[in-house]
Amino acid sequence: MAASLRHPLGWLVWLVIAAIYAPLFPATVMLLEPAISVAGWQSLFSDPQLPQALIATLVSTAIATVGSLLIALCIVAALWPGKRWQQMNSRLPWLLAVPHVAFATSVLLVFAEGGAFYQFCSACSPLLDPYGIGLGLTLAVKESAFVLWAIYAVLPEKTLAQKMVVLQTLGYSRIQGLFWLVLPTIAPALGAVMLAVVAWSLSVVDIAIILGPGNPPTLAVLAWQWLSQGDAEQQIKGTLLCLVLLLLLAAFAAVGVALWKPWRRTIPSVSGQRHEAGPPIAGTALGWLLPLSGLVCAAVLLVLAKQSDFDVVPFSASLSFALVSALIALGTALLWLEWGPSRGTLWLWLPLALPALPLVAGQYRLALNLGFDGESIAVLWGHLLWVFPWTLLVLQPAWRRLDPRLILIAKTLGLSRSQVFFKIKCPLLVRPILIAFATGFSVSMAQYLPTLWLGAGRFATLTTEAVALSSGGSTAILAGRALWLLALTAAAFALAAGLSRLAGHYRQGLR
Repeated sequence: MAASLRHPLGWLVWLVIAAIYAPLFPATVMLLEPAISVAGWQSLFSDPQLPQALIATLVSTAIATVGSLLIALCIVAALWPGKRWQQMNSRLPWLLAVPHVAFATSVLLVFAEGGAFYQFCSACSPLLDPYGIGLGLTLAVKESAFVLWAIYAVLPEKTLAQKMVVLQTLGYSRIQGLFWLVLPTIAPALGAVMLAVVAWSLSVVDIAIILGPGNPPTLAVLAWQWLSQGDAEQQIKGTLLCLVLLLLLAAFAAVGVALWKPWRRTIPSVSGQRHEAGPPIAGTALGWLLPLSGLVCAAVLLVLAKQSDFDVVPFSASLSFALVSALIALGTALLWLEWGPSRGTLWLWLPLALPALPLVAGQYRLALNLGFDGESIAVLWGHLLWVFPWTLLVLQPAWRRLDPRLILIAKTLGLSRSQVFFKIKCPLLVRPILIAFATGFSVSMAQYLPTLWLGAGRFATLTTEAVALSSGGSTAILAGRALWLLALTAAAFALAAGLSRLAGHYRQGLR
């Protein structure tokens, strides 16, 4: 850390990081203050909504977590290694570029009562879903794309692929190769990914409002409702419920570790028994259907939004917040990688591994104390707590793969550290920089709670409008808001892909 502060840019990046992560402290204090209140816990546990909300949260989170993992592993077992695996990952952005709110809106407009599927088959009325099964299934499909993307990033293709070929020639099935080779290799990274999936599924509010049970809702929505009220007792209950979400996250993580350790000791089986497996039809079909669901989502919204009017206010607000936050996060991430510390930075990933609700509550309390709530700068600051770590997550692997020999040659030629950074490293990272920008842009577009709370309801974005309209209103307007949300995010990824191809065309070494 001391070395990173010797340069003026080191001080600058530390100040920016401190400003972005400052809400972690009031969020911690806010959770700990009412935790010692016996009356608060009694009031929380006596609330009649709590048992059903807890069941709905546990069911939807378990379905989302286990379902996304099973879908991803099924596709890996069927397609990896080989050309079809590469083709599937090239199609994966079709779903990754679809925001969660847009995807959930399309599911609502198709499968809810009065939706397109209901009109096609009126006898197929959707059943009452108090357990959040539909919410869990939707999150499982959407999060499986993220899990696959993470597996693709950490899977060493060449080294493991040769071992998989050897196993198959010895008569072992693809499933055995998955359990013996792939899972033990990617287990640490996959564990972190699944922890992020659990944290997201536990604390998601916008998707739970659109697709989840209504009365009582999930724990995250219930906590959000209590924290939004002016009654101090209700706010204490909401704060304690945020603490319950953290305890549930720890419980899910403990269950995962408890299941993994004894199962890991059974790998590989020394019996030498080969398990016959048929053609991987299910995994191959999922490899096609999963990316295709993103295109189906876009088609549904396009058909249903044909009569909606364009509203420039939420469009411009979403675009401006996303552009500015993505640019700030990208610049901060690059400066942090160059002038920040190389070790002891695990705390940077806390926003991705913790439920979002207590963090947003910490942001709101800090903004109230500083007196800038309801301002655009507060909304932008709120977005950065999630945009920055996602941007850093995309950039860091590419940064670590830079050839140190190029840096050494540049320094021997007399280039300073700043010149090496701007003239050597940044040009080599053109493609990761563009992808990181598109990722940060999409993360900012998807922010609901920071926009609503820190903006004091004064800033209508496409996400907040879509969530508000999901409870009732014009189907065409709802589809239109979700479609523009999808279009902006897809345009950012398309622009990144186009500029990457252009950079590869003029710089052959970047191909």
